[in-house]
Amino acid sequence: MKNKTLALMTVLLLSGCAATNQQHDGLSNINTPGAGAIQPTNATEAGMLIAQSQTSGNPDAMIYAYRQALEFKPFNKADIYLNIARLEQQRNNNSQAEAAYRLAMASDTKRLEFKESLALLLVDMKRHDEADTLLQEVISADRARLNAASADPVELDPADPAELEPTECVTDNQSPWRSYNGLGLLSDIREQGEQARQYYRCALKIQPGLAMLHTNLGFSYYLEGDYSQAERALTRAVNQDPQYRRAWSNLGLMYYRWGHKSEALAALRKNGTQAEALNDLGYIALMEGAHEEAAGLFQRAIDASPRYYPKAVANLNQAKAMTTANKR
Repeated sequence: MKNKTLALMTVLLLSGCAATNQQHDGLSNINTPGAGAIQPTNATEAGMLIAQSQTSGNPDAMIYAYRQALEFKPFNKADIYLNIARLEQQRNNNSQAEAAYRLAMASDTKRLEFKESLALLLVDMKRHDEADTLLQEVISADRARLNAASADPVELDPADPAELEPTECVTDNQSPWRSYNGLGLLSDIREQGEQARQYYRCALKIQPGLAMLHTNLGFSYYLEGDYSQAERALTRAVNQDPQYRRAWSNLGLMYYRWGHKSEALAALRKNGTQAEALNDLGYIALMEGAHEEAAGLFQRAIDASPRYYPKAVANLNQAKAMTTANKR
Protein backbone atom coordinates (compact mmCIF):
# COMPACT_ATOMS: atom_id res chain seq x y z
CA MET A 1 0.00 0.00 0.00
CA LYS A 2 1.28 3.40 -0.90
CA ASN A 3 1.08 6.37 1.42
CA LYS A 4 1.07 9.72 -0.32
CA THR A 5 -0.18 11.75 2.63
CA LEU A 6 3.27 13.19 3.26
CA ALA A 7 4.42 15.97 1.00
CA LEU A 8 7.03 14.97 -1.58
CA MET A 9 8.35 18.36 -1.53
CA THR A 10 9.98 20.01 -2.35
CA VAL A 11 11.29 21.84 -4.04
CA LEU A 12 13.74 24.84 -3.62
CA LEU A 13 13.55 27.63 -6.25
CA LEU A 14 15.88 30.24 -7.67
CA SER A 15 15.85 33.87 -6.51
CA GLY A 16 15.21 36.93 -8.61
CA CYS A 17 15.09 40.73 -8.48
CA ALA A 18 12.10 43.33 -8.91
CA ALA A 19 8.11 44.31 -10.14
CA THR A 20 5.33 46.75 -11.65
CA ASN A 21 2.82 49.62 -11.47
CA GLN A 22 0.89 49.06 -14.69
CA GLN A 23 -2.63 47.72 -14.36
CA HIS A 24 -2.66 46.30 -17.87
CA ASP A 25 0.09 43.77 -17.13
CA GLY A 26 -2.37 41.41 -15.44
CA LEU A 27 -1.07 41.92 -11.91
CA SER A 28 -3.23 43.38 -9.18
CA ASN A 29 -2.33 46.70 -7.58
CA ILE A 30 -0.96 46.77 -4.06
CA ASN A 31 -2.65 49.15 -1.64
CA THR A 32 -0.53 49.12 1.49
CA PRO A 33 -0.78 51.94 4.03
CA GLY A 34 1.99 54.35 3.13
CA ALA A 35 3.17 52.30 0.14
CA GLY A 36 1.57 54.62 -2.38
CA ALA A 37 2.69 57.78 -0.66
CA ILE A 38 5.96 57.74 -2.59
CA GLN A 39 5.90 57.70 -6.38
CA PRO A 40 9.43 57.86 -7.78
CA THR A 41 10.07 60.20 -10.69
CA ASN A 42 13.34 58.63 -11.82
CA ALA A 43 15.32 55.42 -11.60
CA THR A 44 17.42 56.61 -8.66
CA GLU A 45 14.34 57.28 -6.57
CA ALA A 46 12.85 53.94 -7.65
CA GLY A 47 16.01 52.15 -6.51
CA MET A 48 15.87 53.93 -3.16
CA LEU A 49 12.23 52.92 -2.76
CA ILE A 50 13.14 49.28 -3.44
CA ALA A 51 15.96 49.40 -0.88
CA GLN A 52 13.65 50.98 1.69
CA SER A 53 10.94 48.37 1.12
CA GLN A 54 13.45 45.53 1.42
CA THR A 55 14.64 46.93 4.73
CA SER A 56 11.06 47.01 5.99
CA GLY A 57 10.49 43.37 5.02
CA ASN A 58 6.89 44.20 4.10
CA PRO A 59 5.93 42.10 1.02
CA ASP A 60 3.23 44.57 -0.08
CA ALA A 61 5.65 47.47 0.10
CA MET A 62 8.28 45.49 -1.84
CA ILE A 63 5.83 44.53 -4.57
CA TYR A 64 4.68 48.15 -4.83
CA ALA A 65 8.29 49.36 -5.09
CA TYR A 66 9.19 46.79 -7.74
CA ARG A 67 6.14 47.69 -9.79
CA GLN A 68 7.14 51.35 -9.67
CA ALA A 69 10.59 50.42 -10.95
CA LEU A 70 9.09 48.94 -14.12
CA GLU A 71 8.47 52.48 -15.32
CA PHE A 72 12.20 53.13 -15.68
CA LYS A 73 14.52 51.64 -18.30
CA PRO A 74 17.58 50.92 -16.14
CA PHE A 75 15.68 48.11 -14.43
CA ASN A 76 15.52 44.67 -15.99
CA LYS A 77 11.82 43.88 -16.38
CA ALA A 78 12.34 40.14 -16.37
CA ASP A 79 14.15 40.31 -13.03
CA ILE A 80 11.48 42.58 -11.61
CA TYR A 81 8.65 40.26 -12.63
CA LEU A 82 10.58 37.32 -11.20
CA ASN A 83 10.90 39.01 -7.83
CA ILE A 84 7.21 39.84 -7.81
CA ALA A 85 6.45 36.20 -8.54
CA ARG A 86 8.63 35.06 -5.64
CA LEU A 87 6.92 37.43 -3.24
CA GLU A 88 3.44 36.47 -4.42
CA GLN A 89 4.34 32.80 -4.07
CA GLN A 90 5.56 33.39 -0.51
CA ARG A 91 2.16 34.92 0.23
CA ASN A 92 0.42 31.87 -1.32
CA ASN A 93 -1.06 34.17 -3.96
CA ASN A 94 -0.48 31.62 -6.70
CA SER A 95 -2.56 33.24 -9.43
CA GLN A 96 -0.57 36.46 -9.19
CA ALA A 97 2.69 34.50 -8.95
CA GLU A 98 1.78 32.63 -12.13
CA ALA A 99 0.98 35.87 -13.95
CA ALA A 100 4.31 37.38 -12.89
CA TYR A 101 6.29 34.31 -13.97
CA ARG A 102 4.62 34.42 -17.37
CA LEU A 103 5.47 38.12 -17.71
CA ALA A 104 9.09 37.30 -16.84
CA MET A 105 9.12 34.59 -19.51
CA ALA A 106 7.70 37.01 -22.07
CA SER A 107 10.30 39.62 -21.14
CA ASP A 108 13.24 37.25 -21.64
CA THR A 109 12.54 34.03 -23.51
CA LYS A 110 16.12 32.74 -23.17
CA ARG A 111 16.23 32.43 -19.39
CA LEU A 112 15.01 28.93 -18.56
CA GLU A 113 14.84 29.69 -14.83
CA PHE A 114 11.54 31.51 -15.43
CA LYS A 115 9.97 28.51 -17.14
CA GLU A 116 11.35 26.19 -14.46
CA SER A 117 10.01 28.34 -11.63
CA LEU A 118 6.58 28.54 -13.23
CA ALA A 119 6.54 24.78 -13.72
CA LEU A 120 7.39 24.14 -10.06
CA LEU A 121 4.60 26.51 -9.03
CA LEU A 122 2.21 24.56 -11.24
CA VAL A 123 3.28 21.35 -9.50
CA ASP A 124 2.18 22.93 -6.21
CA MET A 125 -1.06 24.03 -7.88
CA LYS A 126 -1.65 20.40 -8.97
CA ARG A 127 -1.63 21.36 -12.66
CA HIS A 128 0.58 18.41 -13.35
CA ASP A 129 0.31 18.10 -17.14
CA GLU A 130 1.20 21.76 -17.69
CA ALA A 131 4.09 21.47 -15.26
CA ASP A 132 5.36 18.32 -16.95
CA THR A 133 5.39 19.99 -20.36
CA LEU A 134 7.37 22.98 -19.12
CA LEU A 135 9.89 20.89 -17.18
CA GLN A 136 10.47 18.65 -20.19
CA GLU A 137 11.10 21.77 -22.28
CA VAL A 138 13.68 23.01 -19.77
CA ILE A 139 15.51 19.69 -19.79
CA SER A 140 15.30 19.43 -23.57
CA ALA A 141 16.88 22.88 -23.90
CA ASP A 142 19.64 21.93 -21.48
CA ARG A 143 20.39 18.74 -23.38
CA ALA A 144 20.51 20.76 -26.61
CA ARG A 145 23.04 23.09 -24.92
CA LEU A 146 25.20 20.16 -23.88
CA ASN A 147 24.84 18.49 -27.26
CA ALA A 148 25.93 21.66 -29.04
CA ALA A 149 29.07 21.77 -26.89
CA SER A 150 29.83 18.10 -27.45
CA ALA A 151 32.63 16.97 -29.77
CA ASP A 152 30.25 14.37 -31.16
CA PRO A 153 26.80 16.04 -31.24
CA VAL A 154 23.68 13.94 -31.71
CA GLU A 155 20.64 15.30 -33.49
CA LEU A 156 17.83 15.57 -30.92
CA ASP A 157 14.13 15.81 -31.60
CA PRO A 158 12.49 17.79 -28.72
CA ALA A 159 9.08 16.68 -29.96
CA ASP A 160 9.95 13.04 -29.31
CA PRO A 161 9.31 12.18 -25.63
CA ALA A 162 11.70 9.23 -25.92
CA GLU A 163 14.54 11.72 -26.33
CA LEU A 164 13.75 13.12 -22.90
CA GLU A 165 13.83 9.86 -20.90
CA PRO A 166 16.36 10.12 -18.06
CA THR A 167 17.82 6.62 -18.41
CA GLU A 168 21.18 8.12 -19.36
CA CYS A 169 21.71 11.42 -17.62
CA VAL A 170 23.56 13.94 -19.74
CA THR A 171 24.25 16.80 -17.36
CA ASP A 172 26.87 19.17 -16.04
CA ASN A 173 26.99 21.45 -13.02
CA GLN A 174 24.81 24.02 -14.83
CA SER A 175 22.01 21.56 -15.63
CA PRO A 176 18.58 22.20 -14.07
CA TRP A 177 18.46 19.85 -11.09
CA ARG A 178 15.19 21.42 -9.93
CA SER A 179 13.54 20.37 -13.17
CA TYR A 180 14.76 16.79 -12.81
CA ASN A 181 13.54 16.79 -9.22
CA GLY A 182 10.18 18.23 -10.27
CA LEU A 183 9.75 15.52 -12.89
CA GLY A 184 10.62 12.96 -10.23
CA LEU A 185 7.86 14.32 -8.01
CA LEU A 186 5.36 14.20 -10.85
CA SER A 187 6.35 10.63 -11.70
CA ASP A 188 5.87 9.55 -8.08
CA ILE A 189 2.48 11.25 -7.99
CA ARG A 190 1.57 9.26 -11.11
CA GLU A 191 2.89 6.06 -9.47
CA GLN A 192 5.68 5.74 -12.02
CA GLY A 193 8.29 4.90 -9.41
CA GLU A 194 11.15 3.67 -11.57
CA GLN A 195 10.98 6.71 -13.79
CA ALA A 196 10.80 8.97 -10.72
CA ARG A 197 13.97 7.45 -9.32
CA GLN A 198 15.78 7.91 -12.62
CA TYR A 199 14.93 11.61 -12.51
CA TYR A 200 16.10 11.91 -8.89
CA ARG A 201 19.39 10.23 -9.81
CA CYS A 202 19.85 12.75 -12.61
CA ALA A 203 19.28 15.57 -10.13
CA LEU A 204 21.77 13.96 -7.74
CA LYS A 205 24.43 13.87 -10.47
CA ILE A 206 24.17 17.66 -10.47
CA GLN A 207 23.73 18.18 -6.71
CA PRO A 208 25.08 15.02 -5.01
CA GLY A 209 25.21 16.59 -1.57
CA LEU A 210 21.64 17.84 -1.37
CA ALA A 211 19.72 16.09 1.41
CA MET A 212 16.36 16.97 -0.10
CA LEU A 213 17.11 14.95 -3.24
CA HIS A 214 18.28 11.92 -1.27
CA THR A 215 15.08 12.22 0.77
CA ASN A 216 12.90 12.30 -2.33
CA LEU A 217 14.72 9.27 -3.71
CA GLY A 218 14.26 7.43 -0.42
CA PHE A 219 10.58 8.31 -0.22
CA SER A 220 10.12 7.02 -3.76
CA TYR A 221 11.60 3.67 -2.72
CA TYR A 222 9.35 3.72 0.34
CA LEU A 223 6.27 4.18 -1.87
CA GLU A 224 7.30 1.04 -3.77
CA GLY A 225 7.77 -0.91 -0.54
CA ASP A 226 11.53 -1.26 -1.07
CA TYR A 227 12.44 -0.41 2.51
CA SER A 228 16.10 -1.42 2.38
CA GLN A 229 16.78 0.96 -0.51
CA ALA A 230 14.63 3.63 1.16
CA GLU A 231 16.70 3.28 4.33
CA ARG A 232 19.95 3.71 2.38
CA ALA A 233 18.78 6.86 0.61
CA LEU A 234 17.22 8.43 3.71
CA THR A 235 20.31 7.62 5.76
CA ARG A 236 22.42 9.40 3.15
CA ALA A 237 20.05 12.36 3.48
CA VAL A 238 20.48 12.70 7.24
CA ASN A 239 24.23 12.16 6.92
CA GLN A 240 24.35 15.06 4.45
CA ASP A 241 22.19 17.26 6.68
CA PRO A 242 21.52 16.00 10.23
CA GLN A 243 19.11 18.91 10.77
CA TYR A 244 16.86 18.04 7.82
CA ARG A 245 13.58 17.30 9.59
CA ARG A 246 11.72 15.79 6.64
CA ALA A 247 14.35 13.10 6.19
CA TRP A 248 14.02 12.05 9.83
CA SER A 249 10.22 12.10 9.58
CA ASN A 250 10.31 9.93 6.49
CA LEU A 251 12.76 7.56 8.17
CA GLY A 252 10.34 7.26 11.08
CA LEU A 253 7.44 6.57 8.74
CA MET A 254 9.44 4.02 6.74
CA TYR A 255 10.70 2.19 9.86
CA TYR A 256 7.17 1.99 11.25
CA ARG A 257 5.84 0.50 8.02
CA TRP A 258 8.82 -1.89 7.98
CA GLY A 259 7.92 -3.05 11.47
CA HIS A 260 10.97 -1.53 13.17
CA LYS A 261 9.12 0.45 15.84
CA SER A 262 12.11 1.29 18.05
CA GLU A 263 14.09 2.60 15.06
CA ALA A 264 11.04 4.61 14.02
CA LEU A 265 10.84 6.28 17.43
CA ALA A 266 14.60 6.96 17.43
CA ALA A 267 14.37 8.65 14.03
CA LEU A 268 11.41 10.80 15.08
CA ARG A 269 13.25 11.69 18.28
CA LYS A 270 15.78 13.57 16.13
CA ASN A 271 13.07 16.14 15.37
CA GLY A 272 12.13 16.97 18.96
CA THR A 273 11.53 15.73 22.47
CA GLN A 274 10.60 12.20 23.48
CA ALA A 275 7.00 13.33 23.97
CA GLU A 276 6.89 14.85 20.49
CA ALA A 277 8.40 11.71 18.96
CA LEU A 278 5.83 9.51 20.69
CA ASN A 279 3.04 11.78 19.50
CA ASP A 280 4.35 11.70 15.93
CA LEU A 281 4.69 7.91 16.02
CA GLY A 282 1.17 7.69 17.39
CA TYR A 283 -0.10 9.82 14.53
CA ILE A 284 1.59 7.50 12.02
CA ALA A 285 -0.04 4.51 13.74
CA LEU A 286 -3.39 6.29 13.65
CA MET A 287 -3.09 6.96 9.92
CA GLU A 288 -2.17 3.29 9.42
CA GLY A 289 -5.39 2.23 11.14
CA ALA A 290 -3.70 0.92 14.31
CA HIS A 291 -6.02 2.89 16.58
CA GLU A 292 -5.35 1.09 19.88
CA GLU A 293 -1.59 1.23 19.35
CA ALA A 294 -1.92 4.93 18.50
CA ALA A 295 -3.87 5.55 21.71
CA GLY A 296 -1.11 3.91 23.73
CA LEU A 297 1.54 6.04 22.07
CA PHE A 298 -0.45 9.24 22.62
CA GLN A 299 -0.85 8.35 26.30
CA ARG A 300 2.91 7.76 26.54
CA ALA A 301 3.46 11.17 24.92
CA ILE A 302 1.22 12.81 27.51
CA ASP A 303 3.03 11.03 30.34
CA ALA A 304 6.46 11.95 28.93
CA SER A 305 5.66 15.64 28.56
CA PRO A 306 6.69 17.87 31.48
CA ARG A 307 3.68 20.11 30.85
CA TYR A 308 0.18 19.78 29.43
CA TYR A 309 0.39 18.54 25.82
CA PRO A 310 -2.86 19.59 24.10
CA LYS A 311 -1.97 18.08 20.71
CA ALA A 312 -1.35 14.65 22.18
CA VAL A 313 -4.54 14.90 24.25
CA ALA A 314 -6.57 15.76 21.14
CA ASN A 315 -4.94 12.90 19.23
CA LEU A 316 -5.62 10.49 22.09
CA ASN A 317 -9.30 11.45 22.09
CA GLN A 318 -9.45 10.93 18.33
CA ALA A 319 -7.77 7.52 18.58
CA LYS A 320 -10.19 6.44 21.33
CA ALA A 321 -13.17 7.61 19.27
CA MET A 322 -11.93 5.71 16.21
CA THR A 323 -11.33 2.58 18.30
CA THR A 324 -14.85 2.78 19.71
CA ALA A 325 -16.36 3.31 16.24
CA ASN A 326 -14.55 0.24 14.88
CA LYS A 327 -15.92 -1.95 17.68
CA ARG A 328 -19.54 -1.13 16.91
